[in-house]
Amino acid sequence: MLKKIKTTDLRPGMFVTDVGRSWFNHPWKTKSKLLNSQEEIQQLIEYGISEVTVDTGKSQYDFSEKPPPPPAPKASPPLISDPPRALPKRAAELLSEVELEIPRAAKAYSRALDTSKALVAACRMNQKIDVAMVEENVQELLESINRNRDALMALMKLRRFDDYTYTHCLNVSVLTLSTGQSLGLSVSELNALGLGTMFHDLGKCRIPGHILNKPGKLSDEEFAIMRNHAAMSGEIILEQKIPVEDIVFKIARHHHERIDGSGYPDQLEGPSIPSLVTICALADVYDALTADRVYRKGLSPHEALKLIYSLRGAHFQAEWVDRFVQSVGIYPPGSVVELNSNQVAVVMEVNPAALHTPLVKVIANSAGAIYNRPVLLNLGHETEAKDLKINRVVPRDEAGFDPAYYFNLPKE
Repeated sequence: MLKKIKTTDLRPGMFVTDVGRSWFNHPWKTKSKLLNSQEEIQQLIEYGISEVTVDTGKSQYDFSEKPPPPPAPKASPPLISDPPRALPKRAAELLSEVELEIPRAAKAYSRALDTSKALVAACRMNQKIDVAMVEENVQELLESINRNRDALMALMKLRRFDDYTYTHCLNVSVLTLSTGQSLGLSVSELNALGLGTMFHDLGKCRIPGHILNKPGKLSDEEFAIMRNHAAMSGEIILEQKIPVEDIVFKIARHHHERIDGSGYPDQLEGPSIPSLVTICALADVYDALTADRVYRKGLSPHEALKLIYSLRGAHFQAEWVDRFVQSVGIYPPGSVVELNSNQVAVVMEVNPAALHTPLVKVIANSAGAIYNRPVLLNLGHETEAKDLKINRVVPRDEAGFDPAYYFNLPKE
């Protein structure tokens, strides 16, 4: 028989069948375990697990007897000699919000991904687009972003999907909606951004497959054909008479325009490019640069933002580049960083007020040993962080661990 029980009431001999956490958020290698010692119970308590599920049938404990008082807890020795500092309570609450939102964000992302695939399929077969479904997905994404916008941003970085064709439009939507929300755009502007970005690459369904999926650099002739996708994205909206605002059409058609007139398809310049189009254009470049492709490995978010910043005032209006970087953060959630103490950490949340001081989870010490219980650290908190700061971004292949383990990601 399964029975809920407080962690403080656990005794050796009881069989714990579920600790109520994903496997990387508790101290054991499995969720179920026959308790052999008080130390194993203390581990759960130290992880903040207040209640577990016990299987009385598999237990070697007599539940008919009144349990004796628990022994005085013993201090668990640290895994290493130089554990990181503890976080203030408020920072811990913020992190908890990120981890709690991840499962809901994952559901919203998964549903929107299905819609992205359906949109491409409908265009290829000249079928009617289900606009209501797209609008519903945009609302779900917005609701998640309003609860905690770093959850979807982390999910984008941590999850690896096979088909860039479908994920790109969705990632651009997440990036633009997150940016728009942080800038305080109106509900109608956010809805237009969401719809426009979900539609912005529909024209690619009319690009020949051998060009669209070519595993290498396009020839001049092939690139000329590829450039047509922006204009065709706008044409699909007009052909299907999709009932959307004019700005949605402009986002789809003009997301490759640049303020110096070097873009396409209409060589628009300067202020003739609407701000919502610019937000989409920045997100489009950022996701393209950071995505892993068959023919090249994606840049780190830090490297991609540096490249985009170099285009500030040339391809994109300076103020919108600044706003985009401020929203995404120079160290986006899920980034692995090395501190000046040589400790390794995973970025959990962006600090919009000071981009170089995000909320991090410190994973390993200066010798590279993984902490048994990673500790949260707010680099923007003067008292707690003191002189700690980020030295560099650690490349994914160099990290030696998957940063996804430190988020509350649902199983695939």
